[in-house]
Amino acid sequence: MSVCIAICDDTADDVKLLSEALYAYDSSFDIICFNDGQSLIDDFQECGHNIDILFLDIYMSDSDGIKTAERIRREKKDVKIIFITSSTEHYQQAYDVFAFNYIVKPLDREKLYRILDRALEDLKKETSQKIRFSYKSKIYSLAYRDILYIESNNKVILFHKTDGDFLQCYGKLDDLCKELPAGLFIRCHKSFVVNTIHVTEMGRNYFRIGEVVINVSKKYLKPAKERYYEYLFSRIGRVMS
Repeated sequence: MSVCIAICDDTADDVKLLSEALYAYDSSFDIICFNDGQSLIDDFQECGHNIDILFLDIYMSDSDGIKTAERIRREKKDVKIIFITSSTEHYQQAYDVFAFNYIVKPLDREKLYRILDRALEDLKKETSQKIRFSYKSKIYSLAYRDILYIESNNKVILFHKTDGDFLQCYGKLDDLCKELPAGLFIRCHKSFVVNTIHVTEMGRNYFRIGEVVINVSKKYLKPAKERYYEYLFSRIGRVMS
């Protein structure tokens, strides 16, 4: 899957220079350009672009880059925001919105590429710990650690999250299980998969995750217990080492 990069800057020449530099670094980048913060936010909310990296100008005629970053951060906490602007006076505000980096214009390709190296390395590590899926034309990216358990109901897959909310998509649980890391998720029923890190109790024929009790069917009972014991023993080994 190609890396999706958004550029939000109201200066056409700067957008062109940055786009050319990014394509020179990697021609497979999927780059989307916006000339003001509100159009970026509107498009993000409507289309659900799974933006990995956002290059954001602070000084734009119709919008404030810092406030735009705050709005985007509320919608997508893991996007890598890189401010690219003409002044150094907003470093503190950049830290407040957990910016990945800060580039002062005019664009320095060497510095840009050093930052990209780090950003892409981080993305590679993070992507290996997430699942991506689409639902109603929106693309979602969900960290494994944020999933309590997964439920299948009439061809709809529900991802129950640690924050009490859930996400959903269409599909088969059999197909989804092939994408999940075997050491972390356990199939315990034709309709349920549990995340081992959130299991608080394993009973004779059930797993408990907080207040939720999930039955383990006869078909999955033996392999589910074996997998959970393997997980527990692996955790003990890490503590002792």
